[in-house]
Formats: sequence, C-alpha cells, structure tokens
Amino acid sequence: MSYCKVLDYKGVKIVYTDIENTNGSEAISAFDDVQKLVAEFPDKSVLSCVNATNARFNKDLLSKIKETVKKNNPKVKVTVVCGLSKLSTLILNSIIAATGRKMKLFDSVEEGKEWLYQYELKSAEKMATA
Repeated sequence: MSYCKVLDYKGVKIVYTDIENTNGSEAISAFDDVQKLVAEFPDKSVLSCVNATNARFNKDLLSKIKETVKKNNPKVKVTVVCGLSKLSTLILNSIIAATGRKMKLFDSVEEGKEWLYQYELKSAEKMATA
C-alpha cells in the first residue's frame, strides 16, 4: 500500500512518500496525496524522500510522477529517491531532465534521509553566515 506522510528525522521534517512493492496503479494515490500535502508548505521548504524499492512503473504512474514533480517544484527544496533498479534510474533521470528538479538517488531510505538531514544542516549554516 502506498502512502505519504511527514516524518521527523533528527529534528528535520521530511515529506516521505512510500511506493515500495507497488505496481503502477497502486502508487498513483500516494502522488495525489503528496500534491495536497506539499501544497500546505512554504515555497522551497520541502525536503522530500521517495521510497521506490521494488516499485513497478507504468505509463500512468510515470505521467502522475511528472505531474507531481512539476506541481510541487515551487515548494520543494530537494528530493531523494531510494531503492530504484537500474532501469528505473534511467527513467527517473529523464524526469529530472524534463522538470529541472534537484534529485539525488540512493540505494536505501536511511541513506536518503541522512543525506537530506545533512543537506538541511548545510543550508542552515549558509543562511546563518549570510
């Protein structure tokens, strides 16, 4: 079952979307939900983590992902996507190129969440010294 929620990771809020072990149609509702959730945040404030481990993609899901990325772009600071196969990585790279979203790919969710945490710490340090 796919879902999205806000996680607290070491004091940093992360919008977490879980589509692990889903097929294309099962994951679409999570992206509908994440669009609504992210809309509530200020511009360029969202740290996003997508767990796509063993997810299967189809044309409808890819279309929904592109729609979500474009719609959420003004709100999202950076996104990590975790658990992609080699083929799925190629597909995601085409979405990154088409949308201009800053995305990093990781093998595990823990690696992705830790990277987002470190990214936010560095961002906060830069703002403090500016």
